[in-house]
Amino acid sequence: MKIVHCSDLHLGKKVSGNREYVKKRYEDFFSAFENFIAKVKEINPDVCIIAGDIFDKKEISPDILSKTENLFKELRSYVKKEVIAIEGNHDNSKALEDSWLEYLHEQSLLKVFYFNKNFEEENYLKIEDINFYPIGYPGFMIDEALKKLSKKLNSDEKNIVIVHTGISAGENTLPGLVSTSILDLFKDKAIYVAGGHIHSFSTYPKEKPFFFVPGSLEFSNVQNEKSDRKGFILFDTDSLEHEFIELEHRKRVQKNFIYNDSTNIEAEFEAFVKELNLTGEEILVISIGIKNNEYINLENLENIAENNGALKTHILIKNILSIGNSEEGTSDLSIEELEKNLISDWNISNIEKFSASFSELKELFSNNDRDSFLELFDKTLEVNEDDN
Repeated sequence: MKIVHCSDLHLGKKVSGNREYVKKRYEDFFSAFENFIAKVKEINPDVCIIAGDIFDKKEISPDILSKTENLFKELRSYVKKEVIAIEGNHDNSKALEDSWLEYLHEQSLLKVFYFNKNFEEENYLKIEDINFYPIGYPGFMIDEALKKLSKKLNSDEKNIVIVHTGISAGENTLPGLVSTSILDLFKDKAIYVAGGHIHSFSTYPKEKPFFFVPGSLEFSNVQNEKSDRKGFILFDTDSLEHEFIELEHRKRVQKNFIYNDSTNIEAEFEAFVKELNLTGEEILVISIGIKNNEYINLENLENIAENNGALKTHILIKNILSIGNSEEGTSDLSIEELEKNLISDWNISNIEKFSASFSELKELFSNNDRDSFLELFDKTLEVNEDDN
């Protein structure tokens, strides 16, 4: 059986910026899904797995739903047996509510499964000799959910687990991530664990992997995603071989800029950008080392880049604040990292949780999503007060 596995489509995502940039980025996520569907047509797989975050938000516009429904009609026609989808944290419904994924399910365009709705009793599907266990997004219940499931699996059968999670490691502090010790419970019980949530391709373990995260089809967080490779995974349940298939997506250009004279930085920066020969379609991510805490007008630099062919420019600052114990004493700081350093001085009990919520609060505020903003704001205050 041939299976294609993608995740984190984030259809309907709206970013901040000028009108042209907002429109193009809105279309980018649909275009990336179209590119995926074109490859699926070539492969004609038996099963398509979508491991969460089909939509970027729980509430969607008619335009988003219409575009999505049409694309799924096309996708369904190229998949022989079934399109299996799970809820992710972005399209996660409340316990007593249905998400828009349920509408797609009712149109027979996919089968959708949720963690918070009869997970243990209903999240199972058998196709030929393969047992599928679509978990959904367990969030902070991830360890408990996977432990329970691992005890149920028969190692003599071919089992595939689908869960909206990635591996918790290093600086990755997203909620709902899983440790490798929990994943190891499935080493001899599942031929494939289909993950998501993390937007870059990864596998575990290094030799003979059984846990796979394809990453997002398009950049959702342009500044912080590590890999420029975007695509999906093709898996053969007979040979147990996998292949990561790359897809076209919005181009990101990452560069370091070193200036000689702060009084002439704008001229130096313009010459630097012109050498990149940008076409007006690239997103530019620039790291700049600031010398002696000099003031630099970043907005002017962004305007210069966009007047010289960048669709959008993000500037990351180096050496403004010190993070960690790097021997060289340098690090590239995103806006989120700068905020975390500032928040650390606010006498907040759980900085990691609060700073993660702070970034989402900003996004909700910029999108005028008042209800979600107030709901998350209340939860953030509760986390700070209770420290849990």
